[in-house]
Amino acid sequence: MDFARSASPGSKPAVVSLTKYIPHPGVAHAGGQYALQHLNALSQDFEVLALAPDSRANRTALTEAPGEFAAELIRGKGAVTTARAKTLTDVESLIAGSSAPIDVRRALSAGSPQFDRLSRAAVIEFQWSEMMGLAPLVRRQHPEARLIGIAHDVITQRWMRAAEASAPGLRTAYRWAASRSGRRERDSFAALDVVVAFSDKDADLIRESNPTVRVEVIRPGLAKGDSPRRDDTWEPDPAAMVLFTGALNRPDNSNAVLWFLENVWARVLAEVPTARFVVAGGGAHDKLVSAVRRFPRTEMTGYVESLDPYYERASVFVVPLFTGAGVKFKTIDAMLRGVPIVATPVGVEGIERATEFTKVADRPVDFAAAVIDVLSSADHSAALQGAAWAGDAYSHAAFSHHLRSLYHEVLSGA
Repeated sequence: MDFARSASPGSKPAVVSLTKYIPHPGVAHAGGQYALQHLNALSQDFEVLALAPDSRANRTALTEAPGEFAAELIRGKGAVTTARAKTLTDVESLIAGSSAPIDVRRALSAGSPQFDRLSRAAVIEFQWSEMMGLAPLVRRQHPEARLIGIAHDVITQRWMRAAEASAPGLRTAYRWAASRSGRRERDSFAALDVVVAFSDKDADLIRESNPTVRVEVIRPGLAKGDSPRRDDTWEPDPAAMVLFTGALNRPDNSNAVLWFLENVWARVLAEVPTARFVVAGGGAHDKLVSAVRRFPRTEMTGYVESLDPYYERASVFVVPLFTGAGVKFKTIDAMLRGVPIVATPVGVEGIERATEFTKVADRPVDFAAAVIDVLSSADHSAALQGAAWAGDAYSHAAFSHHLRSLYHEVLSGA
C-alpha cells in the first residue's frame, strides 16, 4: 500500500501509528499481536502507516509485516540511536519518564521523511505509553490532527508495583522511575483527543492521572471465529500439565515462573506426583533456564510457532504474576479456550467477572491448593462457562466495529 497516495481526493483517510514495534504474524509478545489486529481492523476503513524506532527487531519485522498496512522505520540521527546504542537510548528514555527514544523524538522534531508522513495524517495514534510521550510534540507541530493514545497499560503502575516487590535499594530507583513517568503520562494524556484503555481498571487509573482526558474502554478482540475452545467432552491428559506461557525476557514473566517453582511446585508434586510444569515461550535468561532444569518434572519449550497444542493438553493454566500492569492477555487467551485457571489478583485484574470462572490466590500455600484442586477435579464447568462469557466479551467483530467507529467519530470532530 502506497501511503503517499492517502491524502489524494477520494482516498481513505490516513492514520499514522507511532508504535514501539512493527506488528507481524510471528511477533512473540501479546502486545504486538494486539497491535497487529488493531492495525488490520483500522485498515478496513483507513490508509494506515506504522512508524517504529529503527531497531534490530523492527528491521526484521519489516520483512514479515502483512500487506494490510504500510510500515517504515524512524531512522534517528546522531551517534546515540536505537539502532546503534539501544542500551543508552533505553536509559535516556527512562530518565525522560519512560518516553519514546531520544533519536525518535529528534527525528520527528527536526524534520524527516516520517515528519512529512505525519503532516498527511488525519489521525495520529500512539501505541504503548512510551510512544504517547511524543503526543505533546506532535500536538504542537500538527494542531489540526486528531491524536489517539492506545494504553496497553499505565506504565506508572508498572514501576510502582516493581518498587513494592523489590529490595530497598531497587525500591528507591523504581519509585523515582514511577515519579518521572507519572508526570510524563499526565502531560501525554493532556495532549490527546482520546485514550483507548482495555479495561475499566486502566481507564480509572488514566482519569486519576488526568481527570480532563477522555477515555474509551475497548476490550481487545482476542476471540475470533476459529479460536479453539473446549467442550464438556474434553478429557484431561493423565500426565497433568500445568502450563505457563509468555515472553520470558520480560521480568514480570520470568519472576512469576521462579516464584511458582520455588514456592508452589513442590507442594503440587507432593499431592499430584504425575503432574508436569511446562513453560512455553522464548527469551528466557540463563538463570531461569537453570532454575527450570533444577526442578523435577519441568520443561521449557523456548519459542514455539503456536501455543494451540499446549493449551489443548493443559489441565490447568497458571498466572502467578505480582508485577506489571494492564490486562493480561495470556489469562484471557486461556479463558477463551476453556482451560481452568489459577492466578494471582494481578493475573486477573481488569478482566470483568474473571473471579467467577478462575481460582485466585497470592499466598504459596493457597496457590498450590488451588492448582491441586483443579488437577484432582473432573468438574471443569466453571472454565467452560468462562469461555462462553469471554467469547462474547472479547469478540473480534465487536472490537473491530467499536474501534473503527471511534476513529470515525474522532475524525468527524464529534
